[in-house]
Amino acid sequence: MSAGLDELAFPKLTAEEIRLLRPFASEQEFADGAKVFEAGKPYADLFVVETGTVEIRDPGDHGRLVTTHMPGEFSGDIDLLTRRPALVDAIAGGATRVLRVPGSRIREMLNRVPGFGEKLMKAITRRRQLLMGEGVVGLRVVGPGRCRETALIREFLYKSFVPFTWFDPATPKGREMFVALGSPPKLPVVVNTQGRVLVNPSLAELARSAGIWQACPDQDVDFAIIGAGPAGISAAVYAASEGLSTVVFDRLGPGGQAGGSSRIENFIGFPAGLSGMDLATRGVLQMLKFGAQMVAPISVEQIETAASPGMPHVLHLDCGAKIRAHTILVATGVRWRRLDAPGADRFEGAGIYYVCTSVEAFLYNTSDVAVVGGGNSAGQAAMYLAECCPQRRVHMLIRRELGPGMSEYLVSRLRAAANVTVHENVEISAVIGERRIEEVELHNKQADTHSRLSCAAVFVFIGAEPSAPWLPTAIARDKLGYLLTGTDVVRSGHWPLTDRDPCPLETTVPRILAAGDVRSGSTKRVGFAVGDGSLAVTCVHRLRATGG
Repeated sequence: MSAGLDELAFPKLTAEEIRLLRPFASEQEFADGAKVFEAGKPYADLFVVETGTVEIRDPGDHGRLVTTHMPGEFSGDIDLLTRRPALVDAIAGGATRVLRVPGSRIREMLNRVPGFGEKLMKAITRRRQLLMGEGVVGLRVVGPGRCRETALIREFLYKSFVPFTWFDPATPKGREMFVALGSPPKLPVVVNTQGRVLVNPSLAELARSAGIWQACPDQDVDFAIIGAGPAGISAAVYAASEGLSTVVFDRLGPGGQAGGSSRIENFIGFPAGLSGMDLATRGVLQMLKFGAQMVAPISVEQIETAASPGMPHVLHLDCGAKIRAHTILVATGVRWRRLDAPGADRFEGAGIYYVCTSVEAFLYNTSDVAVVGGGNSAGQAAMYLAECCPQRRVHMLIRRELGPGMSEYLVSRLRAAANVTVHENVEISAVIGERRIEEVELHNKQADTHSRLSCAAVFVFIGAEPSAPWLPTAIARDKLGYLLTGTDVVRSGHWPLTDRDPCPLETTVPRILAAGDVRSGSTKRVGFAVGDGSLAVTCVHRLRATGG
């Protein structure tokens, strides 16, 4: 990763920008070869090079040089805001003088020096993209590609913005790594940046070892958000920027259902499109910049509703902590319905996938694959799979006809793509294979005929159901299980208060809101979820002003 090749990732600060950040910094000098900062140490500071150089080296690869920061350049990536441990070592090259901004003052500096803040935000985002894309630093994951446990670890690290390199033991390099680790009897194995080896770790164990986990003690907050998809993240951005103490919880990591999307092209402001994880990364950094907390992986086990109007609701977390919140937003989204066909369960996470990102797509870069579904998510997945690996054929399997439920621009692209075959009026009746998927059996409902299709993987987007079965029964739902809000709550007859009507996003439990895909009547699009998130903050202010 070369500083000279990417000016967005490695900008030089102007003399005026350095002058403006001096009040937040102290000067520090380092002798040649001294460590400026060390991998694994928490809460990295920001270092701006004044004289000399700062070499960034990968401690997990024998100190290999990653890049060199010259005078006027600065160190760090998104962990400056996430407050996770550094992934790399920084070594002074020659007698070096730096300006050191403590991590505790970075957010203040970003908000008070907006010009520099904009440059820094763009740079740290781009640097993490480069680290993620090049696999030059970070964790090592050793495990079979078509393995459920390996797939879960890779998805978690990907959604949590953690750079990692994956080694498949079936490849020469993967076999070499496997042997170097002592040929462990169980896979997957994860090696962290300090060399610690984890054998088939739980997500909680992996999060702690990777420095992702942030302690979440008992606390009082204005606003607690459950779910870090577009609705939850946008609500956190608006709430934190307006001075509300805000915390976001997610059981896996940021992105939600949108995080599994390979490309989103109909979200305003991004005419060239962006991946769901790019959108999530930008949103999380924005909310952290304004002071919101992000805690993952964690599950809310129970909501203890307020005993009286002036009391807080209490969230019971699986780590044992209790969060007392004036207002709660449920933004847990939906989950894709599982493929109901013989053989599908056996290959889940090892050939059957309910997301489509680069993590899954390149496992099958020379194999034909199938995409099931007729909505935008299925269309985006099919086009991504076709474009990233044009040598393979993508079979799109749709229960009805292509068109209804999908944006016209996607329909046109799918029809025109040379390596996409659309199969209409079919559904999968069986998944066939021994150790891996070899074929799927298709049932044509109109002709009542059966046929077989060769493919190595199936990406499933066949409708969704609300991800909210654990919520209190006092929160009313529609006949499909989605949460009633606003005027629907009034019509339901379950609104308990007589002195005010519910806010537009308020459920049948006062001060518990619902936004995004989990809300009854919402439009299942990223833009609408983001709109719900901003509307939720309007509701919070109204509830606080009226005493709830």
